[in-house]
Amino acid sequence: MMNKFFSRRPRTKGSLPSPRYLLEWAGFLSLLFLIVNLAGMREFTSVLNGTVGSTSLSWQTAAFLGAAYVFVYLAFVLGAPILVLSALILKLWQRLIAKGVKDESRPQTQLD
Repeated sequence: MMNKFFSRRPRTKGSLPSPRYLLEWAGFLSLLFLIVNLAGMREFTSVLNGTVGSTSLSWQTAAFLGAAYVFVYLAFVLGAPILVLSALILKLWQRLIAKGVKDESRPQTQLD
């Protein structure tokens, strides 16, 4: 059973994720942040300073919702811009590589 998860064979190196894949993840993080913000989970972050965010919920539930909001917030603020920038850099890199391959495929002539 453990061999199924911890294989001794080295993994083959795959290609880099596409820029579209990275942008989809950035969009997913943005959508997730929008949902938790509209759900009103921001008020539960008051648990961080020692007060309960809601009197109708137990402090454990309020603490969980507050921690979940903070996690989603940090993923959005730190993760989404990194994913967008890496998608841009990857797209530029792919264009430069493709341009370099096209330039190498043309016959070179020497002017003497």
